[in-house]
Amino acid sequence: MVNKWRVILVDDEPLARLGLRNCLTSRHFDFEIVGEAENISQAKQLIQQDDSIDGVFLDIDIETESNRAGLDFGFALNNMLNPPWIIFATGKKEHAIEAINRIKPVGYLLKPFGQVDVDMLLDRIRKDRPVNKRNTLIEIRYKKVGLAADGHVEKTKPTKFLTPDEILYVCSDEATVHLVNGEVLKGVNITLKSWLEHELPYFVQTHKKTIVNLKYVSGFKLDPDKEDNYILQFKNNSTELPIGGIFFGKFKEAIKNSGAM
Repeated sequence: MVNKWRVILVDDEPLARLGLRNCLTSRHFDFEIVGEAENISQAKQLIQQDDSIDGVFLDIDIETESNRAGLDFGFALNNMLNPPWIIFATGKKEHAIEAINRIKPVGYLLKPFGQVDVDMLLDRIRKDRPVNKRNTLIEIRYKKVGLAADGHVEKTKPTKFLTPDEILYVCSDEATVHLVNGEVLKGVNITLKSWLEHELPYFVQTHKKTIVNLKYVSGFKLDPDKEDNYILQFKNNSTELPIGGIFFGKFKEAIKNSGAM
């Protein structure tokens, strides 16, 4: 599995955002900038629209609002159920000290930003702050058969890096990973035990050889051919899968707790 932190930049100075963006994109490919905001209102919208944001680079002094706007927003972020980590940005060290005492961020960056300072803070995050599991990239090697340019059959073992949301279900019996877009990866090199050890959100075992993504489950029905057995159904997908009897109770509980349906 490959960790990938999704972050947003909040600063009313375009040049400051550009400098920070360059520090991140030039050397830290595991940190993905998914949004930028020049004021707190825009930042709030980004947070509300995306519950998988891992961290916020937050300017303390938003001149269009107040010299404490960033502090107040940081305090609000800390009160969230699953708050993102915060790195404050400021041109005044005294503001940074107050931020550390009030908010307990990962740290702070003084403007203009230095690459070494950014590197040190991101290394601290890699060490101490777990990535949102929805942002984890799963490395999958699989087998692919096709025709080469000269017409002969060519067998390759390509690699894909997938987010959990791209996966519909996994079947160890056929060594396949079925993607939401309809693609099927065959000859996958990951065992069912390994998938379970990932503890991915929304994933649950429904059969001794099957794990499904509850986000795409529409419901279940009685199996017309087997008494007291059930069949799982997906949203916008005609695929149906049997639910193993010993897994049905946990499946129903997982559906109830996840709110996926």
